[in-house]
Amino acid sequence: MLLKELINKSYYGSIGYIENQESIDTLGSYLLYNKPVLNEYKGHIFAFTYNELNEEYLENTISSLYPDAKIILLDKNRGHNFGTADLDNVVFDICKDLKVEWLCKASNDIILQPEVLGIPIQEADFYYMEGIGYGGVINWNFDFDKIQNEYFYPQTNFYFINVSKTDYLTDKKYIDETYKYTQSIKNYNGKIWEYIQDWTCEDFLKQCVERNNLSKYNLIPQKTYIKLLELIKQNQIHDCSHKNIMIEGICHYQYPNNPIIII
Repeated sequence: MLLKELINKSYYGSIGYIENQESIDTLGSYLLYNKPVLNEYKGHIFAFTYNELNEEYLENTISSLYPDAKIILLDKNRGHNFGTADLDNVVFDICKDLKVEWLCKASNDIILQPEVLGIPIQEADFYYMEGIGYGGVINWNFDFDKIQNEYFYPQTNFYFINVSKTDYLTDKKYIDETYKYTQSIKNYNGKIWEYIQDWTCEDFLKQCVERNNLSKYNLIPQKTYIKLLELIKQNQIHDCSHKNIMIEGICHYQYPNNPIIII
């Protein structure tokens, strides 16, 4: 089975933050670049928080490429981490409401090359790219074999999940309660995970997969994963989201003015 077959029955749900009109222009360039792959999806959902927004300009930018896309704007932005959790829930819940079986959750700064369509996969309920940084490699004593076999910390920038086999993604009541708690913290630094253990969108996704007993499949092949771990070790890359690293035609391209590392 090839990933294209899964893509053909999935909705593409992308989330992000709009800072200004330049953000929209960057989004448009990414969506145009991704068009050969995104055209293969069954449907498209784009959800945003924002600072400064020309709503008409945003809608025209998206609809000129994907005329049937659903565009969702959250009036309240609760910050980087809480805003992301809110948006993750939005695209997930839309798929639940529409009874969409498969969601491909992505972020606005993901770029996809056509080779993605030919990635071989096995049957599973959840397809993902492992998220690991230098700290994680150290914690596992640089034991790459053990990391491959036992480590599980899925990235939230690009994954496929069988929505029909899940209850929910993240507990909204918990998100609201912890957000309220942060408002009482003096000089809160914005890093919620430093105050509450396991408060990350990656942890919430992991909990969803494990709570629903979903079978899983890592989209990074073993040989490529070893190369990635070596790269992380040699360069002491602490960020687990693999920014500007192209893996199997998938890249979290957060820094468009910086080069891409291809492994």
